[in-house]
Amino acid sequence: MLGGMGCGVTMDLRPYIEKKRDGGRLEAEDWARIIPAISSGEVAEAQIGAWLMAVLMGGLDTAERAAYTRQMIASGPALEWPEIDGIIADKHSTGGVGDKLSLIWAPLVVEAGVAVPMISGRGLGHTGGTLDKLEAIPGYQAVLSPERIREVMAQVGCVICGQTEKMVPADRVLYDLRNRTATVPTVDHIAPSIMSKKLSEGLDRLVLDVKCGTGAFMKNLDDARTLARVMVDLGEAVGCRVTALLSNMSTPLGRYVGHAAEIHETLELLEGGGPADSRELVLALAREIVPDAALEPLLDGGRPRERFARMVAAQGGDLDAMRWPDGVQAEELVCDRAATVIELDALGVGLSLADLGGARTGDDEPPDPQAAVEVLVKPGDAVERGQPWARLWHRGGRGLDEARVRMGAAFRLGDPAEGVTTPLILERVEGQT
Repeated sequence: MLGGMGCGVTMDLRPYIEKKRDGGRLEAEDWARIIPAISSGEVAEAQIGAWLMAVLMGGLDTAERAAYTRQMIASGPALEWPEIDGIIADKHSTGGVGDKLSLIWAPLVVEAGVAVPMISGRGLGHTGGTLDKLEAIPGYQAVLSPERIREVMAQVGCVICGQTEKMVPADRVLYDLRNRTATVPTVDHIAPSIMSKKLSEGLDRLVLDVKCGTGAFMKNLDDARTLARVMVDLGEAVGCRVTALLSNMSTPLGRYVGHAAEIHETLELLEGGGPADSRELVLALAREIVPDAALEPLLDGGRPRERFARMVAAQGGDLDAMRWPDGVQAEELVCDRAATVIELDALGVGLSLADLGGARTGDDEPPDPQAAVEVLVKPGDAVERGQPWARLWHRGGRGLDEARVRMGAAFRLGDPAEGVTTPLILERVEGQT
């Protein structure tokens, strides 16, 4: 529940809430009051929630988004890397079902000569966050001090962790409240949130994987294109080279959805195997940073797998103790006839994982890292009657009935003539200067 007025609450956001509610715009000086007050705890949670909704409903223009982002960055100290002589880069995905690509991308581009200080987040809505997945590894420490971040970077060349308490503190407050107040899916909050964290990392380059489709926050191509354009322009405004790939998220990415299961698949991909769609997209995203590197032989050669293991160990994790499945049982879903797979809706699959207890919800209960949905077919595949098309990995039947129904609604068979082949990578967006 959102809190009311409490100790330390000294600022009243009502004038700014009313301004956005009534269609007005927030000036640079307004943002310079709002964001610092939110980050310092001077505003009641109830008012922050109302302000988030007012922004969602009223929208922001280009200048407002830029001011929002700058104030978010200024709310805490940025990372600096004077000791690194080379490219410093990062990747960000806007969130999708089965998307574990950051875990492969980071060690891959480090092996190509790039430093990667990746500050990641937890899940929002039905998507699993990068940190949620990594914390399925026993002992993995996702929260590091700035000093420890520097140590891991010096040892390994990459780090994947959450924000420190001092880094973009305003976003730490707003990220959680956006999820709790149903104000996640708008470019006006998403773009400043993403870009403030990324632009506080001291980057030279950034690549964005902007998801588009039923399993993404951006459901259609126009909205995804708008988000990508806004984020690329925000990066360009502060001197960071940013490009974006728009990728299809109407079907889950890869084979597994679920935190421990996705670590299992990550290791397969880092060893040169794994699903073809995940491999295709991670290589394309890596090429945005190191276009001249021989990435496929590098991925197949095993060095990124070793680099990932070194990073996990440096952050306290024990890959040798990683077990999946552990304590969960599998139920197969089978095809009722011979046909072609026409649809496997990503949103339905993501919500099925939530039914099984494997996604972060608004009640602050941590996700079950062992729960998973295993996808055995993709749209366009021919199937036979009785052939398994998915497995639900559940703990003692938790949420199984609900997940079974939801998966059935997400899966559609039909005549091949109905099928529409959609490419995995839809568009590329780059800076305008």
